[in-house]
Amino acid sequence: MCWIGGVFSFQVVKGAAQDLRIAVFIDWQNAFQSARAAFGPLGEPKRFGNFSPYRLALHLAHRRSCDSRGELVRVEIHRGLPSARWDRVGNAANLLQAAAWKSENPKHVVPRLRPLRYRKGPGSALIASEKGVDVQLALAAVGCVISGECDVAIIFSHDSDLLPAVETIRDLKSAGHVETASWAGPTFKTRIPPVRGVFNHFVDRDAFAQIEDLNDYSKPARPAGP
Repeated sequence: MCWIGGVFSFQVVKGAAQDLRIAVFIDWQNAFQSARAAFGPLGEPKRFGNFSPYRLALHLAHRRSCDSRGELVRVEIHRGLPSARWDRVGNAANLLQAAAWKSENPKHVVPRLRPLRYRKGPGSALIASEKGVDVQLALAAVGCVISGECDVAIIFSHDSDLLPAVETIRDLKSAGHVETASWAGPTFKTRIPPVRGVFNHFVDRDAFAQIEDLNDYSKPARPAGP
């Protein structure tokens, strides 16, 4: 039994050692936009909503544990990557941000960048959209648990399209092998729909403040010197 975020959790992974191997899978664009909706007043700069995936994952891994300590073994960040041809600034910013993520723990942090799809919009405009990012994340989370690379997969998203991944892990292994996580504000309660027996981490404004990233990756760093 474990006290987590104001509630008791009775999740047990059969045959697990004291240190459960935890892998966290983050639906980046969904998490970023949802952080803005949950915590950001109108008029916040565009960079508001950025956070450190590694520090979020540490928070989740440590917060869930008491009787059995969670050992963080993998952090995957799934997001779309703008085309260098059609959006040079966006492409450079995303790659710079991904490098910053990985620098926090090169062994465990894995950015999974999937090229954005482009279609014609009004006039000469191009409209970019993510395609397959949620499927890529779902397959990675299910595969991690089924292959035995991790004991527990934590999926951070508010997208109901990831519900089948949660249900698949629960059905093929058990509810103790998967958890979900989401932001929680005074008026923001969106999350992956509840699944019986599966615990959800609600991450509040105070926790977000501890992992927030205020860097603006769209602006190249100035060279050091006088």
